Amino acid sequence: MSTSHMPDSDATTPAASAQASPRILIVADDLTGGNACGALFAEAGLRTITVTETSPAGSIDIRGLLDDFAAVVVNTDSRHLPPQQASELYSDLIESAGPVDLVACRIDTTLRGNVGPAAAAAISARRRVLAASGGPRHRVLGLCVPAFPAAGRTTVQGRQLLGGRLLEHTELAFDVRSPMRTSVVEEILASGADLDCRLIDIATVLAGRDAVRTAVLDAIGQGAEVLIADALTTDHIDLVGSVIAEISHDVAEATAPDTLTRAGLADGEQLDWVTIDPGPGSLALTLSSLPARADGILLGISGSATEVTRSQLAAVAEDPTVTVLRTPLDDAGLPDVEATLALIDRTASARAIIIATVLETSDLRELTDAESEQTTQRLAVIASTILSAMPVSGLYTTGGDVTATVMRELGAMGMEIDKEIVPLAVGGRLVGGRADALPIVTKGGLIGDTGTAVECLEFLSTTARVRRD
Repeated sequence: MSTSHMPDSDATTPAASAQASPRILIVADDLTGGNACGALFAEAGLRTITVTETSPAGSIDIRGLLDDFAAVVVNTDSRHLPPQQASELYSDLIESAGPVDLVACRIDTTLRGNVGPAAAAAISARRRVLAASGGPRHRVLGLCVPAFPAAGRTTVQGRQLLGGRLLEHTELAFDVRSPMRTSVVEEILASGADLDCRLIDIATVLAGRDAVRTAVLDAIGQGAEVLIADALTTDHIDLVGSVIAEISHDVAEATAPDTLTRAGLADGEQLDWVTIDPGPGSLALTLSSLPARADGILLGISGSATEVTRSQLAAVAEDPTVTVLRTPLDDAGLPDVEATLALIDRTASARAIIIATVLETSDLRELTDAESEQTTQRLAVIASTILSAMPVSGLYTTGGDVTATVMRELGAMGMEIDKEIVPLAVGGRLVGGRADALPIVTKGGLIGDTGTAVECLEFLSTTARVRRD
């Protein structure tokens, strides 16, 4: 992935201030694996589509899809093709897809199929595309992080394990079409391809960020074409992705001359990565390459008085980057719009601000139907005013009446659904009105457990970093 290709922010309204959508091409060797990989990207808040058309001259316009989706997964059904045919298919797809920010080779979690030929073809095609683009010179490398810990696949000392066992010691040794004779990732990559690989071993990963950074720079400086990284947990994968993104950014911005020297890069030369993994590694690099945060706050509006909601707000308030405020009340015991907005003005720069009517048991009041309706309306006015006054990159609402009233106040005609974060808590984007395409998460007051609001904000944080035009 090349950070120099990420489009610049193009904010025109407070509600549309996030980074423009990335263009991620994921070439998968089979349908089920491609769909599983796509689901990872979608669950992270990136709009994703999977397609089965593999011919550049076919009816599917991959370039057009990349205009509409952050990630396009092309399922090639190439796992059991002859290596040369698989290589040609990958080359044609990558070269025909046009400008992208990341090319990812989605491989089998147990490394069956044309892993080496597909990776080599993807790296070569990416080099040709960048060379023909007329932009800066790039060194294109492969990043292979084959672990998928959530599915019981880990990588230790460069060997892929399934449930803690070497692949050749499992039933995969007797696979009819792709019997596994080795678990050594480098050997699998070298089968049918000529790739110079270097391993970032588990000891280095466990040693932490500085150790991984040093190992990556040394491997690049030694002329490696593919970096293989061990991982036992998703956190290990995220660490590797984060370090790779950081190094690539430092090189692109020329902020660390010693990085260029250590990596053996020429002045002006940049790094670009082709990921080779089942999905988590590609996602980790993608998320680490997005802006560190959206250009705007996450705004929460809570009109629920339930004990569930109060516990969720208390959990969110433990995050020092989140400010949770109770609305001051006027003489009538209703939320005071002006006083609440004054509190917002005095709030230190926070990642998220949540405005609630009830935080403690002592805040509970008996309201008439008219007072309940007025409370909801005033919360909607507060939300609308904040959206007009400052950049807001995501909206979190709890309480069905509050959500509906806020949407009406903003002129939204509805909500495009992206994901059910937990049962009955839904993430998506507003449709229509002056906050069109603003990421939003809605949930009822009795929905979820103590950590649900934290999960909802995490979803918004990712989604808000990608603007959908």
